[in-house]
Amino acid sequence: MPLANLTHHRYAPKRSRIINCFGECLRLLAIFLYLASSPASSASGSPPITTTDGPMRVAIITGGTRGIGRGITDALSETGEYRGFILVYNTNREAAEKYCEELKRRVFGETTNIEANSFEDESRLKIRLVGGDISLESTRDRIFDCFDREFAASVEVEGGSSKCEAELALMVHNAGQYVGVTSDNSHGISKPDQTKKFGDGSLLATGENGRDKVDMSYMTFYHKLYGEAFIDLCERSLKRMRDAHSRHNMLEGSFFRGSIVGISSPGCNAAFSMSPGYDMPGSGKCLMEFSIRHYALSAAQYGINCNVIIPGVTRSDAWDKVAEQQGLSDKEAIFARSKGMIPMGDVAEAKDIGDVVAFLSGHGGGRFMTGLSLRVDGGLHLSRMAVGKPKP
Repeated sequence: MPLANLTHHRYAPKRSRIINCFGECLRLLAIFLYLASSPASSASGSPPITTTDGPMRVAIITGGTRGIGRGITDALSETGEYRGFILVYNTNREAAEKYCEELKRRVFGETTNIEANSFEDESRLKIRLVGGDISLESTRDRIFDCFDREFAASVEVEGGSSKCEAELALMVHNAGQYVGVTSDNSHGISKPDQTKKFGDGSLLATGENGRDKVDMSYMTFYHKLYGEAFIDLCERSLKRMRDAHSRHNMLEGSFFRGSIVGISSPGCNAAFSMSPGYDMPGSGKCLMEFSIRHYALSAAQYGINCNVIIPGVTRSDAWDKVAEQQGLSDKEAIFARSKGMIPMGDVAEAKDIGDVVAFLSGHGGGRFMTGLSLRVDGGLHLSRMAVGKPKP
């Protein structure tokens, strides 16, 4: 065999191994570069706000600037799926604007000088505030007027057609109050001298001519705040979500995802123990939990899921007010006392509830969950809570 052929034959396997090794190194380098450029590797710890070519997904959140509502807004803003927000507050405009400034600085950077409701780049984040008592129809009118005017306007595109710049993708009814404890209301309802309950005589008064008269004012208020407001918000939101679904259907490979979420309270359905003393508010929230299954059934065909979340003890300014009412100088005392009833031994943060809303209203597995009342309470519903005993 010629020397040249012998040399080639002798070193061929070694060259082959070198080439294979070099190819594997290139493959690993490509994987590393891909992972290094992905949002998950961001040093900030939160995915950046994502700008897409599709319509801006908008969320309406009642009570969205404080307490649990604030936690919901925080969680949604971090997902990158929602770039538009209509945040509804009751009376404290100053506090609502302050929160909006904080939220925008988290997105745009701490050094950004942005006034409330005015943005340098609204394609990344657009917030509008609507104030008023959510139990009033006029407040709800302003919410959807704001959406139709500020978000839903169509613009002309090339070829003479038009497209919608934004679509309503989520409605969360979170706003609420404990009369005389957590907030004021426009109905003139104040904290009663005696907690209003069913069956203990606290609803009875003496009317004209000595006849018995039942005081329906507290129950009526809570029905307006939770029951009527929720139905109104759902009906108007679903109309706009169905319109968005129709627009997506006209585009090949496009689909619409919408969500309805109500925030309820423990003891407002027949599946678990009652919450003594919560008779009046619970009578309104039970309508929320009852109707959500009907909404889930009718909305599913449009890619919309509908659920209720039932938080347990959650750190928020509402619980701070409850602590004050009970004469606790240290607001942490009420949480320390509550932990003994919670199997997990801890109370939730408002952001924890927000994370659940983000899961339900995102493009992941939460979209298959609908018609549910989800207890997010650390197992509180599993514990044996005492029920009210009749007075001797």
